Amino acid sequence: MFSRSSRNPIQTETLATLIDSTVSIRGDVSFDKSARIDGSVKGNVVGSKTKGGTLIVGATAVIKGNVTCHSVVVLGRVEGDIESSQLEIRSGATLLGDIFYDVIEIHQGSSINGRMVRKSDPQGTPQATPPGATSPTESSTENGPMRG
Repeated sequence: MFSRSSRNPIQTETLATLIDSTVSIRGDVSFDKSARIDGSVKGNVVGSKTKGGTLIVGATAVIKGNVTCHSVVVLGRVEGDIESSQLEIRSGATLLGDIFYDVIEIHQGSSINGRMVRKSDPQGTPQATPPGATSPTESSTENGPMRG
């Protein structure tokens, strides 16, 4: 899990969307391909869950909301949960929230305050339910959630 493996690095060469450091957004942001956020977002950020979906949270970025995307690289600050298949947390990054991942790389000098939950084991068997999803053992009733 924490060793350097032969996995493919997250592709950051081409970006379809750039939110500059001078931009502040109140509301949810969604994109299909790739995006880099250097400004601030007060809302959820949702990218594609397919292999081409990449989000870069720049060093000057502040996101106050949940982040969902196939590949995420964090250099700035995220105050909310992150769900990602490939997650890279670089030096200087600050995360305040739970992390749901398949593959994670954490650089020395980053800060994480929240749970780190692997979404599936190496064979692909689901291990955790990401935020906003209903687990197979939980369903809603009028009296609240029912656990099996």
